[in-house]
Amino acid sequence: MSNTENSALIALSELKNLEAARVAEVESERRAKEDAERRAREEAERKAREIAERKAREEAERIAKETAEREAREREERLRLQEADLRARAEQEARLKEEQMRLDAQVKLAEKKARPMWLYGILGVLVIGFGVGGYLIYDYIQKRDEAERLAQIEQKKKDDERAAEMAALMKELKGLQEEQNKIKAQKDDIENQLKNVKDETERQKLLAEKAALDAQLAANEDKQKKNKGKSGSSSKSSGDGEPKSEKPKGGISVSKNVDDPLDGL
Repeated sequence: MSNTENSALIALSELKNLEAARVAEVESERRAKEDAERRAREEAERKAREIAERKAREEAERIAKETAEREAREREERLRLQEADLRARAEQEARLKEEQMRLDAQVKLAEKKARPMWLYGILGVLVIGFGVGGYLIYDYIQKRDEAERLAQIEQKKKDDERAAEMAALMKELKGLQEEQNKIKAQKDDIENQLKNVKDETERQKLLAEKAALDAQLAANEDKQKKNKGKSGSSSKSSGDGEPKSEKPKGGISVSKNVDDPLDGL
């Protein structure tokens, strides 16, 4: 073999080595780029999941705080009403005793003169009148307390239903996120297989599986968007139905009812 042929073979071998090195470098760069993209995608998914969990936690804390504040306001309102009722009864009893003492004094004074019986009639009428008035006030207070109790039960039922609905939505959203991560992992595995597959039949099979996973991902994302929309609408409506207090009069909250003759007491 001549020196020319040896030189040609050496040059050809060096060219093959350079080409192999170039191909290896390109493949290494491609894999590094894919790894970087995969890590970026996983980081974005992790951040999105953390944001969703944080929002769900903040929403649950907000609902719990609003419920506690509303219950505290209701307890305070009931205490004020009870104090007002007790004060009104005490004042009524005091007025009644004062009137009885005044009438007794007039009767005793009149007995010295002519013992008129009409004073006893007036006293009886006043006693009956105060008794009827006291009964009407007591009956009104009992009905009002019962209405408040029923309203509180209904409000608690609505709060419990909203909390259960929110918990179910968050559970379903978490399941969808886990399913999405699983599908993406399967898709990444198929993409890695596609890089090395050489058989066309196997390649078409993998492409079909990848398309099916893409469809599942799209359906999963659509469900997540719908659930997030439901969660948003639920949080907006959670403030509805709040009882509004009437303007206080003398430190006592009252409600106006033109059909109630005891309104404002």
